[in-house]
Amino acid sequence: IIPRAEFWKTVKNKKVERPFVLVNAADEEFPICIYKNNDSYTASLLKCTHRGCELNVGGGIYSCPCHGSEFSTEGKVLEGPADQDLKTYKIETDNENIYIYLF
Repeated sequence: IIPRAEFWKTVKNKKVERPFVLVNAADEEFPICIYKNNDSYTASLLKCTHRGCELNVGGGIYSCPCHGSEFSTEGKVLEGPADQDLKTYKIETDNENIYIYLF
């Protein structure tokens, strides 16, 4: 469970919305990125499907520092050598929280 408030931070006394939040789940060895696109959220495991390197987040994509694969914030392959989409998780939201289902 992630509070929706996690997507807001204060910069120079101004509230700014963040595009993503990283979380660590006890059952996963890699972080999970919850990315906000308009009013929907996508949760993706930051493990490259090519060789298992941890992905970087930035510029509106996930990128692999090992072999150059790129993925959309929805977890879809944009650029190889990876040929499989990222593991993503079901998400539900209410007015206060984001619920990630890890099964």
